[in-house]
Amino acid sequence: MKNKASYTAEEKLDIIKMVFSRKRSIQDIAKEKGIAATLISLWKKQAEDAMMARFKPQPKGRRKVDKPVEVVTADTKSLKNDVRKARVKAAHLDASLKESKNRVTMLERQIGDLCSSLGYKMVKARKPRKPRKARKA
Repeated sequence: MKNKASYTAEEKLDIIKMVFSRKRSIQDIAKEKGIAATLISLWKKQAEDAMMARFKPQPKGRRKVDKPVEVVTADTKSLKNDVRKARVKAAHLDASLKESKNRVTMLERQIGDLCSSLGYKMVKARKPRKPRKARKA
């Protein structure tokens, strides 16, 4: 798989200037630069769109910024309240989980110490393997 080449804005601009000068065709420029002609055509279209947007007449005066109006209803308030309660509950559950993991780690250490003092070797249980699928002949 080939790595995609990246071109700087200056390189793209130079190529687009060549295209707009109409001295050579897009195919000729593409062959010279080692770039797909479709890519150069895409850059040309993007440049034309940008120029159109730049020279489009603009309304005079300050631009009006439409601020989103938040309509607060009883349903919205109750939903926001439910979300807040759920976040608090999630935080409590997260703290409880961390505490439980710490307790398990502490108990594992104590069991290990007890086993070693009695002369036993502690072996961790292995997960059972999944059975292999039969191969087709």
